[in-house]
Amino acid sequence: MKLSTFSTAGILLFSLAIQAAASGRCVFNVPYGWDHNSTRWDGECREGYADGLGVLKEFRDGTAKRFFFGRMKDGNLDFGVIDQPEGYMAGRFAQGHLEPSEDRQNFISAFDEAEKAATRAATRFREAGNAASARFYETKAKELREQMD
Repeated sequence: MKLSTFSTAGILLFSLAIQAAASGRCVFNVPYGWDHNSTRWDGECREGYADGLGVLKEFRDGTAKRFFFGRMKDGNLDFGVIDQPEGYMAGRFAQGHLEPSEDRQNFISAFDEAEKAATRAATRFREAGNAASARFYETKAKELREQMD
């Protein structure tokens, strides 16, 4: 029996998800324009996929270049804020891209979700005994909250 390219890709993705779950890591799709090799998820997982609140970080030269604070769904950006040197991108995401919206409440809610994600990250680091990272994420949570003041 010959497998189609689609079937082979599906088997490979399923295999990667099982390996990720077994190793304690979550599978996720890297947002458009981010480096696949230096992006890491720190957050909730479900069935081997990044799913729930957390922080996606892209590193360059050992330093975090940009972040996504918010909610992932089935390994994809869903709702929250990208914090990058060019500024913030906030709202709903689809296929790694911000969905255009004129709804101010969508924007406000995205920052609220991002603040929750940063606060949870701070709590996880504090519970793990990493006070420096906990303070970093507490500061990020405050910065995100102040965007709506």
